[in-house]
Amino acid sequence: MNEAQSQPVSIGIFYFSGTGNTKTVTYLLSEELQNKGCHVDIFAIDEVLKTKNNPSLQSYDIVGFGYPVHAFNAPRIFFEYIKTLPAGNQKKTFVFRSAGDPFMNGGSTALVRKVLQRKGYEVCYERLFIMPSNVLIRYRDPLVKQLYVTAVRHVKTMEHDILTGIKRLQNNTIISTILTAGFSSMESIGARFFGKHLTINDSCNHCGICIRNCPTTNISENAGRILFDKQCVLCLRCIYECPEQAIIPRYLKFLIIRPWFDIEKIGQDPIIKETYITQKTKGYFRHFYSYIFKE
Repeated sequence: MNEAQSQPVSIGIFYFSGTGNTKTVTYLLSEELQNKGCHVDIFAIDEVLKTKNNPSLQSYDIVGFGYPVHAFNAPRIFFEYIKTLPAGNQKKTFVFRSAGDPFMNGGSTALVRKVLQRKGYEVCYERLFIMPSNVLIRYRDPLVKQLYVTAVRHVKTMEHDILTGIKRLQNNTIISTILTAGFSSMESIGARFFGKHLTINDSCNHCGICIRNCPTTNISENAGRILFDKQCVLCLRCIYECPEQAIIPRYLKFLIIRPWFDIEKIGQDPIIKETYITQKTKGYFRHFYSYIFKE
């Protein structure tokens, strides 16, 4: 993990992303690592699970895993994947996660780290990225851009730390880990209920995008009817990526935000200012300040 190595460092990054935040971080990090001469391969976990074509992790010098935070924890599909991993043989490993709020730090890293360590992976680095929320609150564009720009800055730090061997692990308390496990169990049950009761409105044109994009193959079509099963992980990809906005939850409609946003488009828009959070910020978003300016 030294930048001075004569041979390029080979890195495999495996990620799950529902609506794109974790994917954005993954590709930003990959770009930074490649700029430093590393060879980087990226794999979407849901595609690996669907095809059952798991790349050999032992062919990489370092492996990384990324996920979005769901109810303080990694989503069920992420755990399903890492539990299938072969023996790690003390492979150097980093983990990153995205969440819509700094409060979502939780104890997910303790639970993920425990699984990876049992598999024989040496977890050396963990980092949280705060990204725009995809439920409840539609962040204003200046905040979306500020979080995107902050992510760009943090991946530069992460790239440097990984390649120079700096160790960074989250200090998870027993209480946060217990609470995370409890909330996660309830969320998993709720996700299955939520997914089973999705509905289609008259604007559906049966394009099949939702069926192809669902990470758990929870959506199918039979005799011209779109059907939903009980394997939902509440990633919301089907709802936000439907070009006709035809998928509607029967319950928990308040979770869905409108209009949806393109984080990269907003993040790279030179007209939008990135000064939403400042030292003078008060109210709810005040606690974002430390993440943006002090990490």
